[in-house]
Amino acid sequence: MKKARLVIVRHGETDYNVKRIMTGQRDIPLNATGEEQARAAGGMIRDIRFDKVYSSSLRRAFNTAVIMLETAGTQAHLCGADGAFLIEKRQDLVEMDNGDYTGRCKDEPDVAARLAASDTVPWPGGESVEDVVARVQKFYDEELMPRLLRGENVLVAAHHVVLRAFEIVLGVERPGMRRTVPNAVPAVCEYEDGVMTGFAYAVPTEKRANQNAVPGRKAASQRKGNQGPGM
Repeated sequence: MKKARLVIVRHGETDYNVKRIMTGQRDIPLNATGEEQARAAGGMIRDIRFDKVYSSSLRRAFNTAVIMLETAGTQAHLCGADGAFLIEKRQDLVEMDNGDYTGRCKDEPDVAARLAASDTVPWPGGESVEDVVARVQKFYDEELMPRLLRGENVLVAAHHVVLRAFEIVLGVERPGMRRTVPNAVPAVCEYEDGVMTGFAYAVPTEKRANQNAVPGRKAASQRKGNQGPGM
């Protein structure tokens, strides 16, 4: 029996998150709080020896992964000859494209209306949640599943809607649920021979007694942040 773990994590906080701005695919960096959140997340994954790390090509996700690995202090085997962590940037892990609404405040009435419909209706000039699920499903099937079947541990750093898409692909969220995805809190998925047997968001050691895991289901084939698509 080959056991493996897939850890998925949303990037830490950005100034756009604080201001409730639709970030989409703009390359907005972490703020100081986001960097602190990423360091805290690193402490939550220090006991996992990762074989592979992926991130979105946007720096807020990439830098979250870097800070996590540095803080964990247990991932030196992932460093290249220059001492930098070997993290594969993937365009298929970037945030949902909010198109013409990128840079708009979520509290504007027409933006709020579009948010309510974005699971199935693409943003003008952009994507829908369904579009993101499709690209995450392809990445999961073609890139992640072969590694999980080999018993590898994998870390993926991405974005709010991408994390929602992963949960839909994994079968722990239904389309349309709009569940909150916290900044820089790793979700740990346990596998045995390619079948997911457990899913839970990690919490600091002192809070683990209150953590409720979501029952696992068979797999489908870089401060408190704001929630919602395009974050």
